[in-house]
Amino acid sequence: MARSSPTGKLKLVEHLRGLSEVVAVTGDGTNDALALHESDIGFAMGIAGTEVAKEQANVIVLDDDFATIVKVAKWGRAVYINIQKFVQFQLTVNIVALMINSVSACITACYL
Repeated sequence: MARSSPTGKLKLVEHLRGLSEVVAVTGDGTNDALALHESDIGFAMGIAGTEVAKEQANVIVLDDDFATIVKVAKWGRAVYINIQKFVQFQLTVNIVALMINSVSACITACYL
């Protein structure tokens, strides 16, 4: 889709989102701005990219290397998984603490 028209890129993004797909778009020019804006996550190139593309993107790749996009995806997924684990741990600890406090309050009330 590199040399397609801006409306063609936009139609592809809208069609994929209509199918409930997660859409990521990379771009560096003004013709990519609409697709970058409508995608779930847009990657713009920091050195070669235009200001319009950078404004519409979610992530700006500063070194213009596509290998960096892979690193961003891996780190983002790792951070997301760690946040999930932390929330699960916090919920478990808080529920157990609430149960212990409730049980101890009931036991204390019975003996008074």
